[in-house]
Amino acid sequence: MTTQPLTQRRIFWFWLPLAAMWILMAVEQPALASVMARLSQPERNLAAFGLTFSLALFVEAPVIMLLTAGTALVQGPRSYRRLLHFTHAMALALTGLHLLLALTPLYHLLLQKVIGAPEEIIELSRVSFLLMTPWTGAIAYRRLWQGVLIRFGRTQVVPVTIAARLAVSAGVLGFGLFLGRFPGAYVGAMALSLGVIAGAVSAYLYARPCIRGHLSGPAPAGDVLSYRELLRFYVPLALTSLITLTAQPLLSTGLARGPEPLISLAVWPVVSSFLFLGMSIGLSFQEAVVALLQDRASYRELHRFTGRLALGLSGLFLLAAATPFAHWWYAEVYGLAPDLVGFAIRPTLILVAVPGLSVLISWQRGILIHFKRTQAITQSVVTSVLLLFLAMFGLMTLVHLPGALIAASALALSRLGEWGYLWWRSRPLEGAFRRPQAVSVAAD
Repeated sequence: MTTQPLTQRRIFWFWLPLAAMWILMAVEQPALASVMARLSQPERNLAAFGLTFSLALFVEAPVIMLLTAGTALVQGPRSYRRLLHFTHAMALALTGLHLLLALTPLYHLLLQKVIGAPEEIIELSRVSFLLMTPWTGAIAYRRLWQGVLIRFGRTQVVPVTIAARLAVSAGVLGFGLFLGRFPGAYVGAMALSLGVIAGAVSAYLYARPCIRGHLSGPAPAGDVLSYRELLRFYVPLALTSLITLTAQPLLSTGLARGPEPLISLAVWPVVSSFLFLGMSIGLSFQEAVVALLQDRASYRELHRFTGRLALGLSGLFLLAAATPFAHWWYAEVYGLAPDLVGFAIRPTLILVAVPGLSVLISWQRGILIHFKRTQAITQSVVTSVLLLFLAMFGLMTLVHLPGALIAASALALSRLGEWGYLWWRSRPLEGAFRRPQAVSVAAD
């Protein structure tokens, strides 16, 4: 990284491509929902694909933090090769798990007995899940190589790898919409599968100059990464992703078992994809903190940037949700029927604080990762999921509201609890940066 003083301007231009990457990924979900809403049996296909996608995310969860690992751990050829071998193993194991679920009665058992999904959408969801088999492996490699790009300051090309993914996904969606012969859930699954493959190939091509220039030849001093060190750093992060994504099936369970289950299941993927547009900017900030946080001066500048970004993001989301923009977005962009539009706006209003909380969570996580205290991140997510579970089923018991409203309330409360726990755990570490002689790295 450059030795120039960190300023608000430098933070912005370093982070902006990362935000663009996440925004581009977030755009994919509205596109999927929009196409499915315009094909036959939209409610049925949206509901089925919502379950498919939540389970695919759950299988993918252990590889999500490869982006953070690539940014934080790659020092030279040895550490890169160790992380690459680790990626091979995870991609193979998780693809095997994906196929085990898709090709055995486990999928039907999970959706029917555990989640309680309507019988009419289970097989549609299972076939869609099978079509998404390449999902986890392709994402694993893409995130590793994107982490390498961030590590060596090439953030400007990271959005291009997502643009490649979106271009292929858009082509598949357009072709499926033009034909109009296939269920929307199948079209969406194929679009995601081929898109993530394109993204992985693009990430590798852009990472090759970094690999050749920085990660080949003699290893520099300190380029040592044992499996024990790797696992100690990565396992808590992988558990974090895994536990976080248990929220998706948990929310689906609440939606399926609450009042008006089919409408709630159909609307929730649309609401959550709109929410992800807001959250994505906050999620992108974590890698910027990991890469830029070094000393007292950088801490001060990043702290200022965090507050401004959190307030601005939730303010924009509130403006979008509380004005006619939300009606236009759900009706025209997603193509929802008029009766579903009003149903979707209400949970959106409940979730307005979540984008700002995602910025604060990324900030606290970045501090903990800097000090290699990744266990605290796992604990915060356990706290979040427990709160989600208690809020979801507590509200279902106490009030008779549609599942989408209960899910939105529970999700907002759980994210607030997660941030509160992270703030409490990172306070002593932030003290090291507030002292005049703050060090750039602390021992674990």
